[in-house]
Amino acid sequence: MSENRKALLELNMGKLFMKLAVPGIIGMLAVGLYNMVDAIFVGQFVSGAGVGAITMAYNVVLVNQAILTLFATGAMSLLSRAIGEKDEETIDKLFGNVFIGVAILSVILTLVVYNFATPILHFLGARDDILVLGEKYIKIISLGFIVAGIGPALNMLIRGEGKMKSAMTIVFVGMVINIILDPIFIKVFDMGIEGAAIATVISQIIYLIGDLIYFKSGRSVIKLRKKSFRLSMDIMPKILSVGFSGMLMQFMSAIQLAILLRLMSSYGGNDSIIVLSSAQRIMMFAFIPMWGIGQGLQPVLGANYGAKQYARVKEAFSSFTKIATGISGVLWLLFMLLPKFILSWFITDQALVSSGANSFRMFLSVFVLYGFMITAITFFQALGKAGKAALIVMGRQVLFFIPISLILPLFMKETGVWLSLPIGDFLTISLAGIFTIGEFGILNRQIKGYKTELAK
Repeated sequence: MSENRKALLELNMGKLFMKLAVPGIIGMLAVGLYNMVDAIFVGQFVSGAGVGAITMAYNVVLVNQAILTLFATGAMSLLSRAIGEKDEETIDKLFGNVFIGVAILSVILTLVVYNFATPILHFLGARDDILVLGEKYIKIISLGFIVAGIGPALNMLIRGEGKMKSAMTIVFVGMVINIILDPIFIKVFDMGIEGAAIATVISQIIYLIGDLIYFKSGRSVIKLRKKSFRLSMDIMPKILSVGFSGMLMQFMSAIQLAILLRLMSSYGGNDSIIVLSSAQRIMMFAFIPMWGIGQGLQPVLGANYGAKQYARVKEAFSSFTKIATGISGVLWLLFMLLPKFILSWFITDQALVSSGANSFRMFLSVFVLYGFMITAITFFQALGKAGKAALIVMGRQVLFFIPISLILPLFMKETGVWLSLPIGDFLTISLAGIFTIGEFGILNRQIKGYKTELAK
């Protein structure tokens, strides 16, 4: 048994959390800082409209993230289970499927976005300065979609084998470069919002180079050689079936954000879009610790499920969920108490900060429950239960949110737009709770059956 596999199957949950989740949180925070830093520097050095422009562009970035998630999440789940089952053949085939699959679709997306940037942004509700700045930003960002897709996708494979510190280091280097370059290009070189985009693309190139160096170093269970850059169609259906739910979550996030931006453009105007853009940035960044916990939880669940250690699967989920809920609770408290302070990171107009504080609170009112939502999605992805994971995702962004967002503003105007997301999320989390209780019942029966089989 390899040392890493042994740790996943035998270490207590506290040590596994420190080994996998903490580096995962730090690494994911670094990922989140790519977009967060751009928004902060643009908000301070360009304008509040610039923050709105970046959020409009981020809606398209989410589509690229959906592409990488489709391949990387499925491959990550497959990798952790293959490690638990000691399936070397599957392990050797994963790199090429992720690399080539993400590259092809990211290039297609680049061609579409670069050539149709203006109509895309106009469709999302961009007007006046937000439209002009958004077009400049999104065209440059789109040229980097291929590296912005492959880099994080390969990094997820590193996390899938439990090497969270290595994954974190690579992301951290890219993030630091982005932070250094942003003010230089935006302010010193006087490139404005275009400078923020260029800085991001450069840092993403460094990110990808770091991944490739890791795989070439021989420290990975994946051995990088010529045949690694091939598609293996025999495992592609398995990758896509599990990755579909993760892809769907990112893609539906793009649709969800598009709906919010269009509704806010209709009911609130540019000032409301700027506040919404800032609140959305904060929400996505605050999600990162939960995603990091999910990334740390995934290999533990996958390896133990593959090894039929079902009691440890339950223990891992419960332990990591408690910590995730604690973190989401602390963040929720900060959002409720300090909305003006947080909004001022992005908005220099203090009158707009003051008028947007209550809307900010409404938008993030159920954040305390998000820790459980993320670990529940991770739970079903890691166990290969793609259908349930997809239903939770669809519940959040289609089944509940879309009807609520279209109906509530008819009666409550702009307030209805702000409340549509938290109400939809509360219903989604309730659905996730029902699914989790049912899956625990299945695990309990598997534990009893496995014990009976061993007794024989």
